[in-house]
Amino acid sequence: MRRAFPCIESAWQAHRDELRGFLIRHSGNQDTADDLLQSVYTQALTHRQQFCKLDSPRAWLFRVARHQWIDQQRRDRRWTDQPPPEIAEESPPTSPLVSLINCIEHAMPHLEAKDRDILRRCDLEGLRQADYADDHGLRLPATKARLRRARQRLRQRLIDQCGIVFDEKGDICCHRADRG
Repeated sequence: MRRAFPCIESAWQAHRDELRGFLIRHSGNQDTADDLLQSVYTQALTHRQQFCKLDSPRAWLFRVARHQWIDQQRRDRRWTDQPPPEIAEESPPTSPLVSLINCIEHAMPHLEAKDRDILRRCDLEGLRQADYADDHGLRLPATKARLRRARQRLRQRLIDQCGIVFDEKGDICCHRADRG
């Protein structure tokens, strides 16, 4: 049997397990991760013409997976935290996690391209630093230093742009939501 879209199938075979691991880590549930993974595949099929022209199908798949997970968080919150529709609030409050994700999404474009790349690949997509180093012709210590500096610049951007406050251990304490 001939496969209709070999570009989708080859990308899917190459990245499916990594995507599933990413979704399990974020959702904390294998069944939910598998449902989200199926949605990612469906999106690839739905956008097959554009997908087959992508320079980086892996990045596209991870971006869609991340958005599917965020949408799932919003759906879960709506069913568990929201009042029934007939008594819904004017503007439901945004959960701290979704608000922080939105803040990071708004901060990332303001970083330099090399900072965005290493943060997205290593921190958001879960690529090992050693693999990033190999892909970019860097030594591992240089990659670790580059990632540390990129994280520091993102941290400062989050403080300035979103009002992020860190406690004495360096963990996020609180932030002012939706300051984009």
